[in-house]
Amino acid sequence: MRKRRTPVLLGLVTALMALAPAAHAEEASGASSADSAARAAQMPDAVMRLSVTVPDERGVDSTTLHCRPAGGSHPRADEACAALENSGGEFRTLGEQRSQQTTMCTMQYAPVRLRASGMWHGTPVSYNETFSNACVAHSETGGVFDFEPR
Repeated sequence: MRKRRTPVLLGLVTALMALAPAAHAEEASGASSADSAARAAQMPDAVMRLSVTVPDERGVDSTTLHCRPAGGSHPRADEACAALENSGGEFRTLGEQRSQQTTMCTMQYAPVRLRASGMWHGTPVSYNETFSNACVAHSETGGVFDFEPR
């Protein structure tokens, strides 16, 4: 009688082992798709690297900006993202989105180069502009490049 049980049990175990990887694969794919959805919900819609260079100085100040949700290393990410949202992600039109309040800047010539690269809602971003001084740069870019500690 033992001899009859062994082939039956062996067949049953083999069948269960064949089914087990498929069951685990379904569980894993369900879990991985749920994990992927959770990660996608946390991923920002916009990720950019912003930098400010003063040609007469050797250093470059830079930061990262994430939008939707606002974050990154930019100290005022909420304000910067709001300014970019108002301009439709167009850096060249940031100054046009200013409030009625005007900024008075001196005519001192101390050039500042601003750069941005990354993605804005699936569209590549590449911005490179030089302004006559930091005040004009801040005014014309809605404060997006204002990431020095206050």
